[in-house]
Amino acid sequence: MNTTQPSQESVDRFLRASEELMRMGATFSEKIEAALEGFKIRLEPCLKTHFVEKAVTEMVAHSFSDLEREVRTNLAGINKICTEGSQWYAFCFGSALGREVRPPVNPDPAPELKVKSHGAANG
Repeated sequence: MNTTQPSQESVDRFLRASEELMRMGATFSEKIEAALEGFKIRLEPCLKTHFVEKAVTEMVAHSFSDLEREVRTNLAGINKICTEGSQWYAFCFGSALGREVRPPVNPDPAPELKVKSHGAANG
């Protein structure tokens, strides 16, 4: 079994790829949020029209509000993973290889990263 440590070049390439993946996750989250906002802007005039029954518009508005809250909560979690997660990963990976890497600012991000969702049975 080969127990040699990877070269600094391999470690740097791996960390760069990890950072790029985290940036892609953050960009993806931003695009989802922009799409959600765009849908909301297009939905609002439909809900104000007199051609749709008031009870239906209230139901759709309430459902969209619930969906928006859950999506934004989960996107915040994804963004936190993509920003702080990459820092923690680099710290742990660097420590495992005996390299000096400063720990991230937040010592315990785990409680804030739980995905929040309400099942269909709750609404």
